[in-house]
Amino acid sequence: MLSVKDNLITIRGLIIPVDWDDGGKATAVAASTFEEEEYLLDYSKKIDRLLSLIHKEVEVTGYVREKNGKKTMTVKEFHLKRT
Repeated sequence: MLSVKDNLITIRGLIIPVDWDDGGKATAVAASTFEEEEYLLDYSKKIDRLLSLIHKEVEVTGYVREKNGKKTMTVKEFHLKRT
C-alpha cells in the first residue's frame, strides 16, 4: 500500500547492491538495517557515491514511501559511519 505522505527518517545500515548491468556492475543499491529492514535508495543525482560505499556502514536520512511491502527512500543526505 502506498503511504499517504512521505516520512523523513534516519536509518543506519549497510549499503548492498540490488541490481546489476549486463557486465555485472551494480546499478542500484539498498540500505540493509540492523533491524533487518531493507530500503531501496533513490539518489539519482549522485548514485556513484552510494555505489562506492557498497558493504560500508552508513547513516542515511531521507523520505520513505512504501508500496506493496517494499520501502523506497529518496535520499536527502548520507554519511559514512566511522568505527
